[in-house]
Amino acid sequence: MKSTRIVALIFFITTSLAPHLVNAQGGPTEPIPPTTTTELVATTLPPLTTVAPSPKRRSKASIALVQVVLSEQRAYVYAQNKSLVATIAVSTGLDNSTPTGSFKVFSKSPQSFYEPNPTERMRWMVRFTKGRQGGNIGFHSIPYKVTPKGEVKFFTPIGLAPSSHGCIRVRDVDAKWLFANMGLGTRVVVKNTRK
Repeated sequence: MKSTRIVALIFFITTSLAPHLVNAQGGPTEPIPPTTTTELVATTLPPLTTVAPSPKRRSKASIALVQVVLSEQRAYVYAQNKSLVATIAVSTGLDNSTPTGSFKVFSKSPQSFYEPNPTERMRWMVRFTKGRQGGNIGFHSIPYKVTPKGEVKFFTPIGLAPSSHGCIRVRDVDAKWLFANMGLGTRVVVKNTRK
């Protein structure tokens, strides 16, 4: 349901605002010719996979706590000395499927897959709890599907909206950094708001 709303919103923005856009030099762009919904989805969704530019190369950190704020679609990473080390854009679970509470990392793997469909995979999995259906919930890279032509990443509105089955999706570079710097037992707190 929410993905339908996202597609509808993208369609509205693209069709109603595109003629009013300006190019980088400040002049108007050429009007964008009308297109079919199928073409719109195919050309609009992939660029939205990541919202912010990739972060600067982060150094090694001793992570003590990761606090995920669902309403902000952000994860705040804290060091042992309680200083903020990083703020990471995330995409959490649709329909409130990311459990809230306080958890501890219990398992990690560099490669994982979605149990109902093993062709759907993700890298840098850091598990911290179980979901409603009993599956593992954790941080991981943007999932991808293995096809005969290679890997195809799933649409993921990082930092904008939930999109997963309950896990916390992050950019590949962030997933790799979390995987390298979160040890077993690292505390993870998932909250609806920062308060």
